[in-house]
This record gives sequence, C-alpha cells and structure tokens, in this order.
Amino acid sequence: NTSSLPRPPFPSRCITNVTEYEAIAKEKLPKMDEWTLQENRNAFARILFRPRILIDVSKIDMTTTILGFKISMPIMVAPTAMQKMAHPEGEYATAKAASAAGTIMTLSSWTTSSVEEVASTGPGIRFFQIRFFQLQVYKNRKVVEQLVRRAERAGFKAIVLTADAPRLGRRESDIKNRFTLPPNLALKNFEGLDLGKMGEANDSGLASYVDGQIDRTLSWKDVQWLQTITKMPILVKGVLTGEDARIAIQAGAAGIIVSNHGGRQLDYVPATISALEEVVKATQGRVPVFLDGGVRRGTDVFNSRHLHLELPGYLPVLFSLAAEGEAGVRKVLQMLRDEFELTMALSGCRSLSEITRNHIITNVTEYEAIAKEKLPKMVYDYYASGAEDQWTLQENRNAFARILFRPRILIDVSKIDMTTTILGFKISMPIMVAPTAMQKMAHPEGEYATARAASAAGTIMTLSSWATSSVEEVASTGPGIRFFQLYVYKNRNVVEQLVRRAERAGFKAIALTVDTPRLGRRESDIKNRFTLPPNLTLKNFEGLDLGKMDEANDSGLASYVAGQIDRTLSWKDVQWLQTITKMPILVKGVITGEDARIAVQAGAAGIIVSNHGARQLDYVPATISALEEVVKATQGRIPVFLDGGVRRGTDVFKALALGASGIFIGRPVVFSLAAEGEAGVRKVLQMLRDEFELTMALSGCRSLKEITRNHITTEWDTPRPPHPSARL
Repeated sequence: NTSSLPRPPFPSRCITNVTEYEAIAKEKLPKMDEWTLQENRNAFARILFRPRILIDVSKIDMTTTILGFKISMPIMVAPTAMQKMAHPEGEYATAKAASAAGTIMTLSSWTTSSVEEVASTGPGIRFFQIRFFQLQVYKNRKVVEQLVRRAERAGFKAIVLTADAPRLGRRESDIKNRFTLPPNLALKNFEGLDLGKMGEANDSGLASYVDGQIDRTLSWKDVQWLQTITKMPILVKGVLTGEDARIAIQAGAAGIIVSNHGGRQLDYVPATISALEEVVKATQGRVPVFLDGGVRRGTDVFNSRHLHLELPGYLPVLFSLAAEGEAGVRKVLQMLRDEFELTMALSGCRSLSEITRNHIITNVTEYEAIAKEKLPKMVYDYYASGAEDQWTLQENRNAFARILFRPRILIDVSKIDMTTTILGFKISMPIMVAPTAMQKMAHPEGEYATARAASAAGTIMTLSSWATSSVEEVASTGPGIRFFQLYVYKNRNVVEQLVRRAERAGFKAIALTVDTPRLGRRESDIKNRFTLPPNLTLKNFEGLDLGKMDEANDSGLASYVAGQIDRTLSWKDVQWLQTITKMPILVKGVITGEDARIAVQAGAAGIIVSNHGARQLDYVPATISALEEVVKATQGRIPVFLDGGVRRGTDVFKALALGASGIFIGRPVVFSLAAEGEAGVRKVLQMLRDEFELTMALSGCRSLKEITRNHITTEWDTPRPPHPSARL
C-alpha cells in the first residue's frame, strides 16, 4: 500500500498537477517544439464522463496485475531516453521513484544508465526502466541478443519492442538545435561496444545515429526471433491500428502498447486515446492492451482504463525529473494516483473491473441510451418516439448520411469564425436550442437548466409554450437571447396575453408552430396513455385553468390539443400576430416551396423547416431533404433555419451548405438534460460546436460565409459540368 508512503515536501512554488512541471522544466532545460503532439492531449478533452451515483465508494482498490506482477495502480513509467540530460541522477532517480510507488518502470535502450546500474538501485518490478526493458533493434543482431540477455540477467521482466521507428521522425527542433548527446554522457548500454556516443551532425545527431545503427528491415518475424533468445514476454509498442493488433497476436506478442511515440514519429496520426478502442476490439481480449501518450491527469487514466490498462506518456516523468529529481517523479506518480482514485470515487467505481465503456460520452447520440435508462418509460417514449410507422423519424437521420462532402484543401484554417447574426442578434455559432415541451419530466431543473446552458454557450434558446417553467421564470435565470414558441389556442385572449408576457420578459422572437392543428398519431403515447405527471403543470397557463392535462383512454396530450388548439389557424393569423407584438415571427413547420413563398408574403421574418421531430404526419421528407426547396423559394428574402435530425457537427455544415442560416436541436437537449442536467446540455452544445468547427477546418472554410453548395453533393444533384482549369 503506497498511500502511506511519506510524501516529499513541495518546492518553493506549489505544484498542484502534473502539467505544471513542464513550465519548470522549460526554465531549466536547454530547448523541445506538431499536431499529433497536441492532439494526444486534446483528444482526452473530448471524452466526457457518465458518472454513476449512490454507490458506496468508501474503499477504492486500484491494484492490478500486469503480466503476472501485482502493482499498486494501473499507472506505469514509460521508456524515455537519456534521462541524465534532465537530472544528474537520471534513470536511477526514476527507478527508485517507481519502485517506491509500487509500479513498473520501463528502461529505454538509449539510457544514460545501464541495465546493471538501474538494477542496482534496489528491488522493483522491471518493465523497460524499472523494470521492463525497451528495445531498439540494431543492424548488428549480436548486439541486440547480448543486450536482451543482459537485461534478463539483471532481473528485468519483459521486453518492450519499439516497432514504429525504422527511421527517426522529422523532429524539427532537434534539427534546428543540431541535437546531440552532451559530451559528458554516453548511451551506457552500448558503451563497451563503440556505440555509446553520438556524433555531431548538420541536422540531428540522433537522426544520424538511428540511420547508421537501427535495422530498417525489422518485421513481424523478428518478434518471433526475439522469443527464441529470451523467456521474457514481448510487448509490441507502437501499434495504432486493428490490423497490426491482430498480426501482433499471431506473432506471439504478450501484449500491445498503443503509442505514437509521443507524437515524435509520423505527424497527423491519431491520438493514442483515439486509436485505443480500435486496437482493444481487434485483440478480442486475447492479450492486454496498454496506452502510452498524452496522459496528464487521473481522469485520463480512467478514460483509458474503461478499455484496458495504461502506461502514462513520457513527458510528466521527464519534466518532473528535470524539476526536482527523484522527489519530482514521486510526486507525479502520487498526484496521478490521487486524481485517479478521486475520479473512480466520483464515477462510482470501487475497483478497476467496475470501470466500463458506459462511463464515457464521446458524442451527442450516446445521451439517448442514458436517458432511456433514467427516465420512466412513458416520459422517454414521449421524447423519443415519432408518428405511426416512424419512417420520417428514421429518415430525419438517414437523409444526412446520404449527403457527402467535397472538401477544399491547402487553405489556411488556423482561425475559424463560427459567429453569426440571427434576426440582428450576434451568437457564437449557428447551433440553437429548439423548443421541447415539459422539460421538468426530464430533470427537476428543466427549462431553467437549458436556459443557463444555452446562455453559457452564447446561443439562442427557444422556450416551448408547453414548458414546465413560465416565461418569467426562464427570464429570471439571467441574461440570454431567447425566442418563444407559440401554439395558437382557440381562446385568442389567452394567446394575446401569452405573447405580451413573453415580450415583457425579454424574449426576442415568436416561433409560430403551424403544423399542429391536430396532434399526430403517436402510438407510444397512446399505449402509455401519456399525460403530464401530477406534480407538474404547463406553467404558462397555470392561472388560466389550462395548465393541467387530464388522463384519457389514449393520449392525454392528444385530448388536450383537441380541446384547446385552434384548428382554424391560417396565414391571416401570421398577420394578426404582427398587430399584437413587435417581435418578429418565425413560421415553424414549413417543408414546401409553395408555403415558403406564402410565408414571405404574410410577413414572416424567417422560416424554420421542420416536420415536428417526425411526430406529426409520417412519410413527409426529412427536414434536410426539404431544406433546399424552401431556401430557393425564399430567394434570400428571409432567413431559413432547419430543425430536425441534427446529431453531428457535420449535419450542421450540411444544412448551412444547403442554405440554412442556422439549425435547432431538440432531442439531444432533452436527452442530455435527463442524463446530466445543465452540465449535459452544456456538453451537447460544446460537442456539436467542436465537431462543426472541425468540419469547417477539414472542408477549408474559415467562416460561415465560405460554406457553399459546392462543398457537398446530394443524391438529387444533376451531374456537375466540368469546371474550367483552376489556377493558383
């Protein structure tokens, strides 16, 4: 149990997390400079948690077994070369720190301390540094054989075969600095073989050394050859694909380390955490899979452990060694241990076996499964279901998949501007919150939480008439741009009163729903005899004796609509609304060009292409399929928006390419609200924002105005005429 180990004192500046050591190391060390390097970190930030609650976490067990050796935690020390450049004690200090933490160190072939010297530091489980041994295969195979046998005699327990470095990656900082090993140091494992020094070069001395010594013929047969010269198990380090994972198993590897060499070999390969799941699935549990690269937090360990075990990346150990020697490495291991233990506790996991894939959210769609688990069946079915056969419900998603990209290349996308202006209001992105009814069925904070999340994201929320929070209550949550969705009741005095209340509360536009003279046949609601739970009311109508919904033999909502909603609603009512409010009117529910032209004539300020989430008339087109017809009919006179089926940033881009000025999301909001309240809605908006920004960059678009029809191709496109020859 390492938790009782005495902790070394903090230095004069208090270090609270692993990342802070890099700044100290940068002050102390001579210079280091990269997309994959950054992506190794950034990819972790895009993985979100799904914590479980009300689980006794008074005792947390982080112990695990690696190749038969029990260690204190699934956090180990990766091989890093030439550590005496960082600190005079180099690998000695790292070995002692790993041993004190009860974990594995992997010793690099290119160490400034030999295998025998590291072994002399005292007891420990050997894994490349202390104490497995990382191996680079030299052209002279006798040197390799000798080195492997020395490691085995010194008590090392496994070989970590580096398989991704037949040549050294183009490390431009090393080239600029003409990197070479300082003259007072040597690669100690090769000292007696006239291979311990590194000559100076016009570019990188290390690159020249690798070119001269490392065997470029290394192949899978050499994994089998190594098994003939040692009893130590072989871990293959550098695997990033499922194909190579399967071959590694066939070649007899005892384990796989998912690694991109710290982002130092081929740039623009995936982050290790992004590649991990593919590799894990390919192994089918036959060998353990580890991760090396980008780990700086205990949360990162958890994110990796939900798939398997983990080797943290090289930077924390090296930087802490440079800053404080052995004490720094001990602190890094203890900080990661403490953060990982806390993450386990807050996620409801008492042992490593309880960490599962279900604890991680990587995209908007995954919230639906969580919502289904948490919500009563009647409530989930109300939010999730569509009308009749639900063909349009599926088509709202499927139609997006039939639209393909035509990305442009070699465009400077270092700066992406997603801001836009909607009805005169500037927002951070063209992704807005659609009106969804009765949100307190999903979460106790309901519309309050959604309003705060939308405001934090710098975007627009549309409040439903049938909200379980009133316009005044939502306005009280703080500043924000909000629209109000309106159903027209038979009692026009009620409508007039409601519109004026919304205007007084600071709402900026009316979204008039025009596709619901009657409620669509929602068979799930009929089977469940859906009604509003007795503890909730339609708050906007509470004082008007219209806030409750009676039970019925089929759907209580259908009965409510039949009794209250005005079936005589027509285009003249769009003009009537303009006489009772100064707010602009958006007409929501248009899916044809004919109605788009009439909406313009009736004075609509905008159109929302919507099929009501596929909950009204089944077998109407997907909203994305109807969008272009509506856009063309308006001829740019008013903005057109899309509501329905958006689950990805790529969907947002496709809608804008077809002429939409922005999109609205509904179900993703209520599902994430059900799962995690306000935090869930914030995450959904952030995930869609991140995906949309990435889509813009990869399509060569720096601002929304650069997104054009030419960036996509659809199934209804006519063949494109040949373009004239383009010139730079």
